[in-house]
Amino acid sequence: MMITIFIGNNSKHLLGCENDAIMFYNLFETLQLNQPPETSQQTSQQTSQQTSQQTNKKFLLIGKQATTSNLEKIFKNNKSIKNLVIYFSGHGFFGGNLEFADKIVNALEIYELINDIFINDLNIYFILDCCYSGSYPLIKNFQRIKNVSILASCKNNEKSSESIAIYNPQDFNFIKPNFTSYKSYFNLNNLNKENNIIVGAFTYNLIKIIKQNNLININSWFLVENEKIWKTLEKSIYQKITIIK
Repeated sequence: MMITIFIGNNSKHLLGCENDAIMFYNLFETLQLNQPPETSQQTSQQTSQQTSQQTNKKFLLIGKQATTSNLEKIFKNNKSIKNLVIYFSGHGFFGGNLEFADKIVNALEIYELINDIFINDLNIYFILDCCYSGSYPLIKNFQRIKNVSILASCKNNEKSSESIAIYNPQDFNFIKPNFTSYKSYFNLNNLNKENNIIVGAFTYNLIKIIKQNNLININSWFLVENEKIWKTLEKSIYQKITIIK
């Protein structure tokens, strides 16, 4: 059993975080991603996919919905799961602090909340597109936390950035992105608003790698080296902008 929570918090000068979360939500729907196998004795891929579709749930928290209280509600309503995926795009600060719509939350608070609510041992997967995401701690010394994996957009002393990318409708088959009126904000009058969107550079390239390699099991994502993602930046992003998360 697995739940996936996609959190996108546009705040201050960030305009693409909601699109990041929406894009990842669409990815899960498109690939019908499988939860990590609990045992190696599954009889067939079809059985695994059917079970996954019955037990996997997805939650999209963007805008005013991207709050810690909503996160806690989702936890409490799904306390018997065994795999938890949390995707976050927004402002990040050193030491594992993430800015939600209602407040800044430290990693330890999230770990404690998870440990207090869930009733089974958990595999936790964090995908973080924010500044200093490499400083998000791996904490496993809680009773309910079996394993923690983190995909970070940058090292612990680095900042992440947003970019303008060409809008591809195939990336948004289920939920459409926000076409923010960024042209006047950045004085980029040469860009076509309807054909371009603001997204996180890390998120955009990670999703591209996942699709190109048909990585339908989330465990395989954490075998992707960050350097491979960043090598594709200059080729795949339409125009990079200095927007610091």
